[in-house]
Amino acid sequence: MNRRSVLRYIGVASAAALVLPSCVGDPKKVSIALNNLKISGDEEDLLAAFASALIPATDTPGAKEVDAHLYTFIMIDDCTSPEDQKKFLSGMRKFNDEVKKLAGKSFTATDAVERSGLLQQVFDRHEELPEDVAAFARMSRRFIIEGYTTSQHFLTNVREYKLIPGPVFKGCAPLDQTTIS
Repeated sequence: MNRRSVLRYIGVASAAALVLPSCVGDPKKVSIALNNLKISGDEEDLLAAFASALIPATDTPGAKEVDAHLYTFIMIDDCTSPEDQKKFLSGMRKFNDEVKKLAGKSFTATDAVERSGLLQQVFDRHEELPEDVAAFARMSRRFIIEGYTTSQHFLTNVREYKLIPGPVFKGCAPLDQTTIS
């Protein structure tokens, strides 16, 4: 074997090693990059369904449409302790098991009306749930609502954001005797 053939085979093998991981991956890719959390596409779909059941779309976009579920993942990844991150992931992975006990099928397999009812049952029975499932539901609800109420849609169309709220400051206002004491 000559040197050129060896170099050619090494080049082909190197290229295959670079291309192969992109061919054999999760068919359902996650739409955001996270540093600490390792989630699958199905888990992203679960939280998106949770968000759409919590704040459904009507004539205005819901939580899923403004990507409040992605905001939740980012906040859990960046702003919570490693213990809370583990609790969140463990609870998210056990959430479907708890829903199957209530409804007989997974959360993403239910329709919108059933999801709302299931979420209500989960929040009503949070003491009976395992601690990590209750923590997942609690953290998800908090961050989904926060993500929705800080979204561009909410702050421009629903509740107009004012940089300086309240009336304009009046520095030269006359004082009467009741305000002086």
